[in-house]
Amino acid sequence: MNSNTTLKVDCLCLFDITATGINGHQRNIEFPYISKSGAEIKTETELFRARNQQRNFDTLQQLISLRTQVDITTKPEVVDNQNIPEFKWAGKNAKVWKFTFEVEAQSQWAADGDELWLLKNDSHKTPMLLGLEETTMLDPWISTQGDKTNTVYHVNQTK
Repeated sequence: MNSNTTLKVDCLCLFDITATGINGHQRNIEFPYISKSGAEIKTETELFRARNQQRNFDTLQQLISLRTQVDITTKPEVVDNQNIPEFKWAGKNAKVWKFTFEVEAQSQWAADGDELWLLKNDSHKTPMLLGLEETTMLDPWISTQGDKTNTVYHVNQTK
């Protein structure tokens, strides 16, 4: 690949990574409050939940940014399970979040014939927050391999 090649990658996960825009202690907030995801927040408890959703999304963005500059092209959204082979263990009704990002591909993640191997390796076993809107019993960390994979990265397009 040359340095002008761009990878478009889908990240799919079973963790709640709703982008709420709540990324710090909100002072002088008046309830109800509408988050960037459009959710109406009426209590401090709901505000804390929205903050944790954003924390999970922030964690994934930071992992992706460890080795390259990233451009998040779509916000996380809940999608149909899409029969994702890695998520079969979670069942057909598992809630799946998806977002897309682009990076300049310079083989920064390539190893062992997999162009995303290092990203998957960097992500594996990173702690995540639970008890949000997940519908699957998960371990409290990202698993990019094994029987209970809960986060996958798929190259959507190379241009």
